[in-house]
Amino acid sequence: MAIAAADVKKLRDLTNAPMMACKQALVDADGDLDKAAELVRERTGAKMDARAADRTASEGLVFTYLHTPTPGMPAKVGVMIQLACETDFVAKAEQVQKLAKDLALHIAAAKPLVVREDQVDEALLQKERDFARKEAVEQGKPENIIEKIVEGKVKKVYEDYVLLNQPFVMDGDKTVAQAISDVQGIVGEKLEVARFARFEVGA
Repeated sequence: MAIAAADVKKLRDLTNAPMMACKQALVDADGDLDKAAELVRERTGAKMDARAADRTASEGLVFTYLHTPTPGMPAKVGVMIQLACETDFVAKAEQVQKLAKDLALHIAAAKPLVVREDQVDEALLQKERDFARKEAVEQGKPENIIEKIVEGKVKKVYEDYVLLNQPFVMDGDKTVAQAISDVQGIVGEKLEVARFARFEVGA
């Protein structure tokens, strides 16, 4: 079937894939733009993922989740998350919608405090460093071991409180950052958690 140049350009703008790859995907998808976009991302997602870091995620979606431990009872935990991407088109993609839901479930269960390491309160980090160092000194550890202990303590703080560093509750073999990167490779756009809020009754 004949493929309009305008459709090829639109698909290229959405996916940042090569022109010929876009045209072939449209041919294989019988002109269906959504299906063609999925084909392009399946075929070239890994290459696009490497370029995504330099792009701006100014679109996206807000997802909310309420956890009700007992059916019919009021929710005790609520999460709101803003997941950013580059286009509205990708924000509607099934993989991105599922990722937003999975991240909300993760936040409800794992209770992170911030998105990234640079958002952790420096006073908290210093307090943990000082405590780890004092404890190691009292135990008579050598200086080189003390530094490793302090570094390990900081890493543990990041794993406990930083969303991107936490083991993903849906797959403990990867971090949240890796889970986001996996979906980013599929959709071919930059994805990032812009912000989140977690609410818990009694907390």
